[in-house]
This record gives sequence, structure tokens and C-alpha cells, in this order.
Amino acid sequence: MKLLYGTGNPAKLADAKKWLKGLKFQLLSLKDMPGEIPEVQESGNTPLENARQKAAAYYKAFGMPVFSCDSGLYFDNVPPEDQPGVHVRTVKGKYLTDQEMQEHYIGLVKKYGNLTARYRNAICLALDENHSLELMDDSMTSEPFLLIAKPHPHALNRGYPLDSLSVHIQTGKYYYDMDDEKIGELAVRTGFRKFFEKLEMLDIVDEDGEPTGETIERTLAHSQGIRHRTAHVWLLRRRAGRVEILLQKRSQGKDSFPGCYDISSAGHIPAGEDYLSSAVRELKEELGEDAFPWELQFCGIRHIRYEANFYGSPFRDHQVSKVFLLWRDKEAEAFTLQKEELEEVRWFDFFQCMDMVRRNAIPHCIMEEELEMIRAALMQDAE
Repeated sequence: MKLLYGTGNPAKLADAKKWLKGLKFQLLSLKDMPGEIPEVQESGNTPLENARQKAAAYYKAFGMPVFSCDSGLYFDNVPPEDQPGVHVRTVKGKYLTDQEMQEHYIGLVKKYGNLTARYRNAICLALDENHSLELMDDSMTSEPFLLIAKPHPHALNRGYPLDSLSVHIQTGKYYYDMDDEKIGELAVRTGFRKFFEKLEMLDIVDEDGEPTGETIERTLAHSQGIRHRTAHVWLLRRRAGRVEILLQKRSQGKDSFPGCYDISSAGHIPAGEDYLSSAVRELKEELGEDAFPWELQFCGIRHIRYEANFYGSPFRDHQVSKVFLLWRDKEAEAFTLQKEELEEVRWFDFFQCMDMVRRNAIPHCIMEEELEMIRAALMQDAE
């Protein structure tokens, strides 16, 4: 998936590429984009406010997913008038060069003595006009470090001028002389990477459900109607000579069909994973149910296209789904539910369930076609 990093700083782009190595992102910078780069005022009072402003402006200009970062520098025991905050490089309205920036902070150290400092960092990812993800918490705050008045004799990194004044508290070494692991702690590499690892990346697939080699974030797949894969597992049991089917009730916090009855267990297939392994994993996550791949009986493939509006935003679902059934003889209360995803599970008589879905007698997001696939499989087993 292509992502625009809202910076023209080559040092920052190089670091981002290094920190995201192994993840399926192709990073571009503002210098890679055609046309005029918009000027962003960055009038926020926090790093997150500035990151939002930049991400929104660059998305509007270039129309592709874009993330922007912003930082604030904060000192212990320094009065507000000398706290740089988000204005690390701008003093009294003047944008400082690397050399001027170094000289300004040397002056602050001489005024107050060695300064214990921290960077508070924020990131905002604008996926489209209606959807963005953001983070500014402790995982994006650097370890404390010292800012001193004596510059490292060989270090004035272009793009990171304060590195030449930054010293590791425990060892007294300049960060410039330390290994990449310690430098990463100062730059909040771990929090940065975890933010992107949490994105739900899906394979874009062809009509047969085969990956094309491109990936997309789940929110974008649903807002743009991009074809992706899901696995659906229906749990069945027999009671008094009748077949029962387990339905889950979706949580009220779901991005689509909140509070509706749905498939026993279903999930999007992460990029690089296959249908069966994803189905088994979702069973464990949603219901606490262990299963072997060979226990899942394949019932067929469905092509799903659906459009609606949820929370004021368009939802365009385009799935290729493999449908499975799984026999499990246990009570609903015995399942361990993933409360973030579902409120409850409940057994229904299978044929009564088909009738209720047909008449919309219960709130649901179940397709009759899929229940017919399960019925066909049951009929075939009975022959």
C-alpha cells in the first residue's frame, strides 16, 4: 500500500522507511509528489493538533493516504515562556536554520543549566476525507535525556540539529555515539512502528479471491468498495433430532451493522494469510473456540457487494468469502466471547432461523443465500 509521509525532510523519510521495514508499505515523501506542495500553518497547541492539520492539508492536495508527524520538546523546571513545545524550530516567529537552532538551545542551557528534556510525539494518518487514525500517548513519548551546551564535535545532523546536544542520562554519552537501539528510544521508533502494525491490512483480490499483490487498509477497502477476502464459519449442533445454528450478536461499537445478529464467527483475512488459518484464528479470538482446519467443512464461495451508510460515512463492502460449517455440541454460555466484537451468542433452530431471516423478524445482517448453502450441505450429508 502506498502511503505519503507528509514531510520533505530526507532524514525523516529515511528513518521512517527503516522503522517500517518488513511491513507492506511503500513510502513516498512530499518531494515525490507532482504539483505545488501546500503550506500548512501548523497553528495547533499540541503535536497532535499540528499532525492533524498537516495530514488533512496533504490529503486534500494529493488525494492519497497520508500520515504526518509532529513533535513537541518539553523541559523540566523551565517556565512556560521558554518552553519550546510545538515551536521547536520557530522562535519569536522566525524559522531557524539548523545552526541557528543549535545556538538558540545552547543559550537556553547556559541560562538554566543542563536541561532534562522529553519529546512528545504524535501521528495522524488520513485514510480519506472521512476517516483518520491518530496517536499521541506514552508510547510516543521519548525517554528523558539531557540537553547540554557543549555540541558533539562531529555531529550536526541535517534535519536533526539537536542530536548534537542530546546526551543519554544513564551513560553520559551523546546519542550520536550510541547504537541504533538507543537512538530509536529517543526518536520513539517503537511507538511509531506499533501504530502501523495495528493497521488492518488486507490483500486486494481478483474475482476468484486470489491476491493481486496489492494491499489496502480495511477502512479504505470499505469506503472505496475494494474487493477483499473474508472467511465465514457457521457453528451447528443437534438437539432432539433438530439442527441448531449459533448466531452472534454484534457489539454496538462495530463499524457496520451494530447490534445485529450475524454469522457464528467471521473475519477479514489479513494480508498474507489464507482462508482456513484465518477462520481458525477468528474462532479462537471471537468465541474462545479451538478447532483444527480439517474440522471445517467447506460449503462454497460467495461474492458479496453491499452499500450502506454508517455513522454518516459510506460503507461499500466487496468481498470474496469462503463459507464453512463446524459442528460443536456445547452451550452458548460455554463460549468465551470477545466483548469488543460481540455482545452474545445464541442457538436457534436452523429452519426457524431461516424463516426469521427471510421475514426480518430479528435484527440481522445475514444473507439467505448463505443459509441456503448451509442447508445444501446438511442435505448432502444426510444422503
